[in-house]
Amino acid sequence: MIYSYHIARLQLTRVWRRQLYVVPLAVGIVMLALPAYVNAFSMGLAAFSLVTRDFALGLLSWFGLAVALLLGSSAVPGDVEGKTIYPLLSRPLGRFHYIAGQLAAVAFSVALSLLFSFAALQLGMLALGAPLDLNLLWAALSYTLQSIVVASACLCCSLFCSPPLAGVLGLALFVVGGLSESFIQFFIVQDRGAAHIANAVRGAQRALPHFEFFELKYPVEFGFPIHPALLGAQAFYALGWMLVFALAATLIFESKDL
Repeated sequence: MIYSYHIARLQLTRVWRRQLYVVPLAVGIVMLALPAYVNAFSMGLAAFSLVTRDFALGLLSWFGLAVALLLGSSAVPGDVEGKTIYPLLSRPLGRFHYIAGQLAAVAFSVALSLLFSFAALQLGMLALGAPLDLNLLWAALSYTLQSIVVASACLCCSLFCSPPLAGVLGLALFVVGGLSESFIQFFIVQDRGAAHIANAVRGAQRALPHFEFFELKYPVEFGFPIHPALLGAQAFYALGWMLVFALAATLIFESKDL
């Protein structure tokens, strides 16, 4: 595993040199200013809290998805294009250890980006007198796990297609895996009358991660209690899918002549 650690360090160095940290900084500034902006137009503390949570959680979710698509789809192709992969593979380095190192670096970058944005949001809310909200932290951690699963899928796809196509496939997996049964039933079956499409979507969902499992937006918005054990179950579920995608990526990688 020491090789995976060094691969992760190299990947994090490459992310830093590409100055991708500018994006989380920009989102962090938006998150820091968001509570003050909402407070200027909301009516009362309850409205302020509800609207801020709604905007912030939506922004966290889509920001995490964007970072996951970008980093997951470009990690391995970046090494191939820069030809840094060849001296690495010339060492006694297993393909799985290489994939594990890349995945660890991507997961760390995604987690750091989302948690930095959450910290900026919480700081902005505390500055306006709002209490510390642990439910927001649970939601941020949940979106972090969700984004890491998407990044794992993109990394796997990037081994057999171009980075843009890998990002599109990762986005498609997120959309299909995140559709709720109520959406399928009411909008696809009853509204569109496309029962065959609904059956195809349900069949695909059986083989894909269920991203609805990570969705905590509405419980957090309306202040419903969230049991910490749920986050443990989400972490276990995310780690399972990360391992699946890592093993699939290893099998694909071993078939390549590099």
